[in-house]
Amino acid sequence: MDISVTGGATADLWAFLRENRVSLPKAYDIAGGAMQLAVKDQVFKAFDADQDGKVSADEIAKLGNNGQDKLADKQALVSAFDRNGDGALDVGEFGASRLLDRENLQTLLGVQDEKGVAGWLVSRADADGDGALSLDEYAAVASTRVGPGRIGADGKAVWDPVEKVNADRFGWTDADKDGRLSVDELAAKLAAAPEIRRIGDSGQAVGVLSAAADGDGDGGVSAGELAAAAKAQDLDTGPVDDLMRSADRDGDAKLSVDELRSAVQAQPRLFKLGAADDPGAPTAGEILLARLLRSTMDSLSDRTASELGGALNRTA
Repeated sequence: MDISVTGGATADLWAFLRENRVSLPKAYDIAGGAMQLAVKDQVFKAFDADQDGKVSADEIAKLGNNGQDKLADKQALVSAFDRNGDGALDVGEFGASRLLDRENLQTLLGVQDEKGVAGWLVSRADADGDGALSLDEYAAVASTRVGPGRIGADGKAVWDPVEKVNADRFGWTDADKDGRLSVDELAAKLAAAPEIRRIGDSGQAVGVLSAAADGDGDGGVSAGELAAAAKAQDLDTGPVDDLMRSADRDGDAKLSVDELRSAVQAQPRLFKLGAADDPGAPTAGEILLARLLRSTMDSLSDRTASELGGALNRTA
């Protein structure tokens, strides 16, 4: 029976897509998004101790005063999101790790809400110590990752000067028009910014999942080990047999890293946003693998954020 066309597999696919959709509210708050990017860029810079534009596993561990016993987890996090294979995370890869999602960001900063996040941003740039940001102080921490300001008469995007972009975002955030961004004004914009769930390349987490699930250390993941991994993540273990049938190419009753990676490549749209080809409907087993990889990536990010809780406030 071709499980890919059964009602159960179709229902699983729609459930997976609902879990992992990327959505925006109808009205995107441009200033809110700009303030959010400013915070995230400053967090990245706080992690990037040598300011080389990349965050390594050593830098993550050192930030939390973690010893060598914790370095393996940080290396796993980096390997799971290192799309270009250079051994470190650039700002985009770092953001995809979910360390900068709203809840984890607050954990990293040791704060409880957007007001705490706004206060941290002010602490990074408040040169005159007045507890707020002037336009120049905001410009010092504003993200350089800004999009075109408008569409020209020819229908093409027009890039405004960065000074105008910063002044516009500043003005839209300065609710009382006193020429300063208070913590409350910044917090209001951060709260208005959408939480966009970044979908990283889950295929990079195959090795991490394999190592975590391989309980007996024999270099492969058996059906029992897959079921245990699924149960640990509160996932349905029913599709395990389907995954084993479709992915176990050498018939040794266990899945190697290469076999798991081949299963990922068979359904790229489940594992990587924007794949060009449509390989057809996924099986229930492939959907289970996608969920396991996503939960592996999320767990790495959440665990790291928890271990580093408050570390960025100690370095502000």
